Amino acid sequence: MNLSSNKLLLFDFGCVIVDLDKQRCVNALYKIGCGAIAGYVDEHRSEDLFHEIELGGKTEDFCDEARRQSAVTDENGVVHPCTASNEDIIWAWNELLTGISKEKLRFIKHLHDDLGYKTAILSNTNWMHWNLSVEKFFGVDGYKVEDYFDYVFLSCELGIVKPDERIFQHVMDKTGVKAEDIIFFDDSARNCEGAKRMGINAIHDPLGNAWMQLLRKEITSKNSVAAVIGNFDGVHCGHLYVINRLKEVAAKYNMTPLIVTFDKHPRELFDSTFTPQLLTTLEEKKALLEKEVENVAVLNFNHELAQVTAYDFMKHYLRDEYGVHLLLLGYDNRFGKRNVQETFEDYHRYGNELGIRVILANPVDVGGVRVSSSQVRHAVVDGRMEEVTMSLGRPYSVTGTVVDGHKEGRHLGFPTANIMPPEHKLLPPNGVYAVNVVIDTLKYKGMTNIGTRPTYHDAEPAKRVTIETNIFDFNEDLYGRVITVEFLHKVRDEQQFSSPEALKEQIEKDKFLISNS
Repeated sequence: MNLSSNKLLLFDFGCVIVDLDKQRCVNALYKIGCGAIAGYVDEHRSEDLFHEIELGGKTEDFCDEARRQSAVTDENGVVHPCTASNEDIIWAWNELLTGISKEKLRFIKHLHDDLGYKTAILSNTNWMHWNLSVEKFFGVDGYKVEDYFDYVFLSCELGIVKPDERIFQHVMDKTGVKAEDIIFFDDSARNCEGAKRMGINAIHDPLGNAWMQLLRKEITSKNSVAAVIGNFDGVHCGHLYVINRLKEVAAKYNMTPLIVTFDKHPRELFDSTFTPQLLTTLEEKKALLEKEVENVAVLNFNHELAQVTAYDFMKHYLRDEYGVHLLLLGYDNRFGKRNVQETFEDYHRYGNELGIRVILANPVDVGGVRVSSSQVRHAVVDGRMEEVTMSLGRPYSVTGTVVDGHKEGRHLGFPTANIMPPEHKLLPPNGVYAVNVVIDTLKYKGMTNIGTRPTYHDAEPAKRVTIETNIFDFNEDLYGRVITVEFLHKVRDEQQFSSPEALKEQIEKDKFLISNS
């Protein structure tokens, strides 16, 4: 199987993606008085009863036919009609579908998001089964069907069922992918034969559970991966050192570098009073990491993941899902189930068992300071922006949309762009700062006041913090646009002035100092 990145991975739905339990469905049919048609499920005679609904027939007509065939004639020739309601029949047939394993969904998302394959569903299904799946099964971790699949092709929508060659032609026409670039997985040998007649690479998977192992093996043999894992808040110089080491060892061993990170701080799950103070939002962090390494996997840190041990994380996520054969750890990096105390020696031992080489990166000092996210956070809180710039390798920044303000700055001759910072973004302390302002791709000098505007204390709630930036030599309308403010150094603390005129005089001094710094 040639698994080049231009392939379309085409999956049957029933059995291959969604797990089925025929006996559960049979039991449900007997329970509602439709046991006479249980054989359609037990013997997989879908064409006899399901054909019309798979072609898009009405659910009500299907239920009528199910009742008709379930009527029982006793020994006296008396016909006893089936009294099951439409809701009963839909419930019983839906009992066939038990769910979609999180492992399957996670792996499909990895194929789609991280490895760049096109993914699609091609299914002889009906609306009641599909609607159940959309409502109950795909919403794991807040995702939707379209987060996993680029295309969905349903027989009940198209009016064509597999193995009719027209349905495969429709897939090729819609996706623009040639037959030889499609890999089709189906539990039906008959459907696979129909695909093969069209020149499609079809893989028969009778139990619907072999395709993951097959793809993992192909991905691993194609390209081994060297990875780092961590929260990477701030993407500071210590992080960059580890990432650069990753790129070096990946190049040395002909591996693909991968960064594995998380969408939230672990404390958010376990401490309801914890409010994150982020150096970088998730979007900022991902963008900064992708500047360094093309492949960045962002895992949803939920209660399920929090219970995964370090060994199982290395086995199921790193090795099996991402094909990791080398793991580079930062000097203080710890991962795995909460409250389990493990060391680098433990990770090294697990790696030996799993075939993952585990190596350790050294710590990084900048200007005599040991760089860490906590150190950077403390420096931001203290307003030591020069230290922050050294630790990050770039100025600390806040990005936001320009919103309406009170326009006092305009009245003083210093119009300001007021931004609303992202939720949980850590702000420097109240005061006046020398800044750069990035608008689109252009950068301007400016000064920013963070604070509660004490000179105008009657106009602002006492504790509401505003971010007001005067951009030097700039007079365009910015309302509704996104700008980035880079903090260079703190000029002074925020203070209350006796009058707007006194404030204006101080602002002129601030601008002169910043312009000539």
